[in-house]
Amino acid sequence: MKKLWIFLGLILLLPVVLQADFDHSAFDRVLKQFVTEQGRVDYAALKAGPEDLNRYVAQMAERSPFSHPADFPTREDKLAYGINAYNAFVLKGVVDAWPTDSVRSIRALYGFFWRIKFTAGGERYTLRQIENEFLRKQLNEPRIHFAIVCASNGCPRLARSAYTAENCERMLEEATRFYFSESRNLKIDAARNEVTLNYILNWYREDFENWVRRNRQGSSQPLLDYVKVYVTPDKAQALGSLKNPKLRFNDYDWGINDIRAPSPSPKCAKAEAGP
Repeated sequence: MKKLWIFLGLILLLPVVLQADFDHSAFDRVLKQFVTEQGRVDYAALKAGPEDLNRYVAQMAERSPFSHPADFPTREDKLAYGINAYNAFVLKGVVDAWPTDSVRSIRALYGFFWRIKFTAGGERYTLRQIENEFLRKQLNEPRIHFAIVCASNGCPRLARSAYTAENCERMLEEATRFYFSESRNLKIDAARNEVTLNYILNWYREDFENWVRRNRQGSSQPLLDYVKVYVTPDKAQALGSLKNPKLRFNDYDWGINDIRAPSPSPKCAKAEAGP
């Protein structure tokens, strides 16, 4: 009789066992195989062996937080899906057009972000929609700007692990702190009372400043106060010692982040609309 009850219990649990979390392992294999420690991508090799990328893109086409909300119960589930979707779709778009020297060569200007559509949960979305309407507006997470990568030299480093609900918070923190540890993204010139940042901080300035206004009181330079949260203590002290410093932004390098392409080369920027 006891064995019968155990058997019946297993039968009742079977639907729960079969309903697994969204599986990001195929994309994790892509990142580990084709992305270097520096975050650069071997697009030629990925084009020659796209099976895992295609498998993952097909998974995303079937399920999303919109089509299957019960499968993505937490904010971290949704963030992981959105970040991975953006990065996987970028890789897919570049591989399909490979070889190219820039995503801006695939479609004129920002057409790569505005016009090419990818399927998630049975619906078609552009990269711009995934970033702005889902990750920014619905999830309201400024750290995604240091996790999503548009295949360009000016982007943050592409992680070699897929985001999951379990590692999402840790990876976002690590990505943001690493971002500001790079001199190309943060340069403090005390003699000139200047701070130079990557242009991402200018394009999405309101995201960072709004976070500071929600979480810090009385900030006179909220963008720099956001940066202070994620830098080392010595850099935070150096920033704090400046008196209303002038903000400058490096020009965004749209060169492709391929392993064989030239490395990033920061230059002084002119105002430009973002993607």
